[in-house]
Amino acid sequence: MNIFDELRTIYSEIDNTYATIELQERARRHVRKEQQYQRKRELNDQAYFLFMFSRLEDRIKELSDNLIDFQHNNLTNWSYKRTWNILYKRKNQNSNSIYFMDRVALLTEMGETDYNLIERYYKQRNKIAHGQTFTIPINIPTVIVHMKHLYSDLKK
Repeated sequence: MNIFDELRTIYSEIDNTYATIELQERARRHVRKEQQYQRKRELNDQAYFLFMFSRLEDRIKELSDNLIDFQHNNLTNWSYKRTWNILYKRKNQNSNSIYFMDRVALLTEMGETDYNLIERYYKQRNKIAHGQTFTIPINIPTVIVHMKHLYSDLKK
C-alpha cells in the first residue's frame, strides 16, 4: 500500500463521518451546525490536497535533480551539456532556484495531459497555501487517483 492508498482510506473515513453529521444537522434544520460540518469538510479537503501535492512536489524535485545530475555527469558534447551545467549549478546553489514548473517540464512534455494537470493542481496548491480556497471544483477521491498516477508515471 502506498501513501495515496493510505490517504484515500483515512480521508474517506473522515469525510464520510463529517458528511453523515452534516446531513443529520440538515435534517434537524440546525443550519449553523450543518455549516460547521461543511466548513470542516472544506478544510479537510484542503489539508489532504496540500499533503498529497507535497508528496508529488518531493517526487518531482527528486527525479528532476537526478536527471540534472545524470545529464551533467554523463554528457560530453558541450553543445548538449551547457544547459545541464546551468541547471546543475543552480540546483546546487539553491534547490528552490529552479522554478517548479520548469522541473515538471524536465519530466513531462509541456502542454500535454500530465503537465497540464500538474500545472492546474499547482495553481490550486498556491491558492490554498496562501490562505485562499479552491478556485476550481476539486474532488479529493479523483485527486488521489491523479496523484497516484502522476507519482508513479513521471519519467525517470
